[in-house]
Amino acid sequence: MTTVACPDCGIALDPSALSCPSCHALTHAKELESLAAQAQQAMVRGDLGEARALWERSLSLLPPDSVQYRSIKAHIENLKTAPRTGSGWKKGAAGIGPALLLLFTKGKLLLLGLTKLSTLLSMLAFAGVYWALYGWKFAVGMVFSIYIHEMGHVLTLREYGIPASAPMFIPGFGAFIRLKQLRITPIQDSRVGLAGPIYGLGAAAFCLAAGYLTGSKAWDAIAHFGAVINIFNLTPVWTLDGSRGLTSQTQQQRLIILAGAGIAWWMTGEVMLGLVTLGAIYRLFTKDAAREPDNVGMMQFLGLIAALSVVALLAERHAQ
Repeated sequence: MTTVACPDCGIALDPSALSCPSCHALTHAKELESLAAQAQQAMVRGDLGEARALWERSLSLLPPDSVQYRSIKAHIENLKTAPRTGSGWKKGAAGIGPALLLLFTKGKLLLLGLTKLSTLLSMLAFAGVYWALYGWKFAVGMVFSIYIHEMGHVLTLREYGIPASAPMFIPGFGAFIRLKQLRITPIQDSRVGLAGPIYGLGAAAFCLAAGYLTGSKAWDAIAHFGAVINIFNLTPVWTLDGSRGLTSQTQQQRLIILAGAGIAWWMTGEVMLGLVTLGAIYRLFTKDAAREPDNVGMMQFLGLIAALSVVALLAERHAQ
């Protein structure tokens, strides 16, 4: 029988094998990447039928029990119910909407992390440190702003069928989640990365509205903190969310995001936007830019820069 070599570890494989039994690498990884790029292009053109057909071809190259198989199958089901009109830019601009809606209409999912004792204990320890420094109102608001941000990552990973831990809080650092599956596409990585700031924007906007309705300066302070910390997370370096957000962006799209961050920095004077701008400049010179455009991800990134800048500015002015 003719055998083929695993592209990762080199052991001999049966030609019909979909993954390596030793290192679990996907046998048809290159073909899958090509199909994913073609499907994304079809999405950009608004041809959902072709995109669905390409994703269905991908299923035949994946083990049925794999996370990737379940993720793509769920994505195909979403495409069947997606509207057939509207450009990729409009879909990208609207991409923030579903997560913000989820924040206010599906609170039970957001409370999922609170069922974990480790998360609750770390939240209490985190809040205790900042309670002593800034008072209980700001400390509690700060903790839940970060919690909602992190749950944005967790819930988006769940949509892709990728397991992740509940958030863990570390005073002086923030919070983090642990991925239990690392093989994700650049598009998925971008969506997961930007999901945190999208949900964080929803939390900050809620606090801003509460500040205007109640006149409480505490709400304004929490809204400003939430907006600023999420802007900071958009800095596209290291393991910050902005770095993951740029994973699926081409060189030209990164230049557009740089321009958007620079304009927002110039208009608001917000220091964190300066960090985002400098980080975007740095990423122009790295060699990890995507080859195919991701207009949805670009519009999400630009929308977050604009919306978070507005929330930060309004919260600061209302607090004065």
